[in-house]
Amino acid sequence: MEPKISLPIAFLLVCYIALTDIIGIILVFLALDDFWIIDILTFPITQLYFRMKGIGAEYDLSMNLLELIPYVGALPLRTIGVCMVIYADRHPESQVAQKIQSIAQKMPVKKPGVPKIPISTSK
Repeated sequence: MEPKISLPIAFLLVCYIALTDIIGIILVFLALDDFWIIDILTFPITQLYFRMKGIGAEYDLSMNLLELIPYVGALPLRTIGVCMVIYADRHPESQVAQKIQSIAQKMPVKKPGVPKIPISTSK
């Protein structure tokens, strides 16, 4: 099976995300904050690209959500998430991809509903 992400695009994507992670790490060492600007510049690009290609981007989504946690966001989690998506795309038979898919299938899906509000009749 042919991977959906070509090698040059994977290289460019990892370089872009790694560069933004390096900028974020430098800002943390300088005791500055990026005010989620880096997140705004990376999250939509990766998610839109992976979704348009029809690739499950759960790894990238989870790592981007972890980036929002203070001090944890200083780690290069976005780069790790993108590399995990690219690896899963290039190795669909890998045990990691199969385990994640089996876990995702076992997770219960909650249906949205109207919450019940208890009504008291006593005065």
